[in-house]
Amino acid sequence: MGHFEADVDVRKPDATRAAARLPSIIGQSMAMRRLVATVARVAPKDVTVLVRGETGTGKELIASLVHTQSRRSQGPLVRFNCAAIPGELAESELFGHVQGAFTGATHARRGFFAQADGGTLVLDEVGELPPAIQAKLLRALQGGEIQPVGAARVEHADVRVVACTNRDLAAEVRAGRFREDLYYRLAVLEFLVPPLREHREDIPALASEFARRYGMRFGDEGVRLSPALVEALCRAHWPGNVRQLENAVARMVALRSASEIGVDAFGGDPDFVASTEPCIELESPGTLSEQLEALERRIIARVMDAVAGNQSEAARRLGLNRGSLIGRLKKYGLAKPCVRFVAARSGSDMPTGSISSLATAKAAA
Repeated sequence: MGHFEADVDVRKPDATRAAARLPSIIGQSMAMRRLVATVARVAPKDVTVLVRGETGTGKELIASLVHTQSRRSQGPLVRFNCAAIPGELAESELFGHVQGAFTGATHARRGFFAQADGGTLVLDEVGELPPAIQAKLLRALQGGEIQPVGAARVEHADVRVVACTNRDLAAEVRAGRFREDLYYRLAVLEFLVPPLREHREDIPALASEFARRYGMRFGDEGVRLSPALVEALCRAHWPGNVRQLENAVARMVALRSASEIGVDAFGGDPDFVASTEPCIELESPGTLSEQLEALERRIIARVMDAVAGNQSEAARRLGLNRGSLIGRLKKYGLAKPCVRFVAARSGSDMPTGSISSLATAKAAA
């Protein structure tokens, strides 16, 4: 019976080293600023966290950010991919085993929970855990008690759990595939990482950073992306989200023949599918007031689509009263939602956000 190595990052009390490893969130969109601000507010609160989002959105980066901004930042950060191991091995990997517990257990082994003692355990794709292991995980979360396979006594581990999933666990609970009590224990605080299509305005910064990173890795530090290529990246569909964008840029950097990569390098990509929606940028030409109105209209349209047209919920998220929202909907002709927009969510601890700054700036203009 084999075992899997934990991804353990033991952080020593070295401020310089810790700062160098601080996760970097790239993007100045409203969605990402709100998410990062919410993480900063709740990370020091030592409770379990559930990070949801589509594949490739950067859930593991948010999980790392929770750890580095918590009181456990000097403790170990351990990652366990629940989808990467067979179900029969999950118990031994998470909780450990004693010598002789099963065939092949020639020596005792500490599980991932024990390795994360005093720090954070990130459970990637927690929705893939078998039902039997879900029950044991619930016990560990409730009392900090773990029982290695074959052991007669329980052990205690002081661990903060951050669970990540691309599944809707509430729907999994309704379908009977995930324990309801475990879901509520994991989702004390919940973050929803937006897909790339909902913060396209971050694509130029993301693409440039990926080009810089891979240029340094491949010994081509002067690499840059042409404006036409950046626009093409903005208009592309990215079903694989930020991870797909990163892979596309890495491929173009690796195959480049000039210091500036042109749009032709991307046009031949078999994964490229053009989108009719460009990055969110200020309209030009137009006065400042006109450009602010255009941006406000786009934000309201996305929020209305995210809440399926529920005006009360949209007003709450935007920091407006319902009457003000209705006035803006009439002003901008938004009878139907346009583009889905979802930011971070963490239950009752979620900041509602506000577009009042746009209104203030517009009035000043």
